[in-house]
Amino acid sequence: MKVIGFTGNFGDEGCAPQAFLMADSSILYTGRPFFIPDFAQRFVATPTIIVRMGRLGKCVAPKFAHRYWDAFTAGFTVRAVESDDARLVGLDRAFDGAAIVGDWIAADQCDDVLHVPVKVEMNGEVVAQRCLADMNQPLEELIAATSIRCSIKMGDLLFTGDAGDGRAVTPGDHLTASIGGHRVLDVKVRM
Repeated sequence: MKVIGFTGNFGDEGCAPQAFLMADSSILYTGRPFFIPDFAQRFVATPTIIVRMGRLGKCVAPKFAHRYWDAFTAGFTVRAVESDDARLVGLDRAFDGAAIVGDWIAADQCDDVLHVPVKVEMNGEVVAQRCLADMNQPLEELIAATSIRCSIKMGDLLFTGDAGDGRAVTPGDHLTASIGGHRVLDVKVRM
C-alpha cells in the first residue's frame, strides 16, 4: 500500500501541487489519538480530502481515472517544523501517525461525488470547507499523473492537497471532519 500526498492544489490558482510519499505506518485512523512526537519543536496539521484506490492500474488515461477510486474521506497531513535532524527532513511528513484518515464514504453512495461538501474543523473552528471539484488540478489528472510513475494498487491512498491552511497542533486539540453532514473524523491530540 502506498500513501501519496500532494501539497497545494486548492485555492491559489498559481499553486501547483507537489507530491510526497508517506509510510503505511503514517496512517492514523479516526478514533485513535494523535500523539505529538518529540523530534521537532512544532507540528502543523493541514486539512485534506483523501481518496482510496479501488483497482490496479498503470498509465491510466484521465478520462478513465474515475474508475480507479472507490471511496473518499477527510483528514489531515501532519508535518514537523524545525526538526531536530536536518538529514531526516524528508521524513518530517512520513512519521508514524502523520496521515490522519477519517471513515470512508463509498463514491457510489453519492449522486454527485465531486460536489459533496467536506468540512474540516480544529477545536470547533472550520479550517476547510471544500469539495473534490474545488481542486486546481482535477482528481482525474492527479491519478493519471501518479499512475505514470508508479502503479496504482487497491488500497493506495491519495491525499489530494492542502484544502486549507496548516495550523500548529498542541495537546488537547480536537480534530473533526464531516462529509455531507455525516461525521467521518474525530481525533484528539495528546502529548
